[in-house]
Amino acid sequence: MALPRLNESPQYELIIPSTKQTVKYRPFLVKEQKVLLIAYESQDQRQIINAILNCITNCIADPIDIKTLSTFDADYIFTKIRSKSVGEKIKIGIKCKQCESENDIEINLDDIKLEGDVKPSIIKITDDINLKMKYPNYYEFTLNDKIMNKDVTSEIVFEMLASCIESVMTEEENIILKDEPKEEIERFINSLTTEQFTQVREYVDKIPKIVLDLDFTCESCQHENHNRLEGLQDFFS
Repeated sequence: MALPRLNESPQYELIIPSTKQTVKYRPFLVKEQKVLLIAYESQDQRQIINAILNCITNCIADPIDIKTLSTFDADYIFTKIRSKSVGEKIKIGIKCKQCESENDIEINLDDIKLEGDVKPSIIKITDDINLKMKYPNYYEFTLNDKIMNKDVTSEIVFEMLASCIESVMTEEENIILKDEPKEEIERFINSLTTEQFTQVREYVDKIPKIVLDLDFTCESCQHENHNRLEGLQDFFS
């Protein structure tokens, strides 16, 4: 006799921030939690991202394209799933800014908010050339060794900018960057003026993110700390 399957029906709803699509989801199960724990223990960024994306794919009942899901969408969705899976309140270690002692601080995942607005996707850089922008996604990050390499900061910035340009639109054609050789993409970005580059950089810098403002008194030195947690790494590292 087959054992019953438990807890696989969606029980909750959320709205994907960038698309406003309402989707149903379930808490992650032991099978997903084991994969997540193994990934976090490995401290391998690519493995952690893949575990999170797989968890989202398994727990969302409605069709979504994980390969195009923005980073902030993934952060928001995973936070909601985790809140319903292991409880709203978790403890994280935060260092005191004064004495650098680590404090165990309890936070409520339901207090995390998404900060920032979804921006228009078109940037006009000349009278006859526009850039069609897109928000970065974790799937593309895992395929890019330079982004995964935290030690090469300057290259990460360039790769992030390149990943956010979907196409170059002229009066005659729409050139999709992913179809172009890397050398051509680099040549194009290097040909931007400082003002044009700043427009692209501002789009990337203002990507929405999950945040939580947190105040606590250090247990060791009694210093009053005012912290802001941003992104999944701050909440679940």
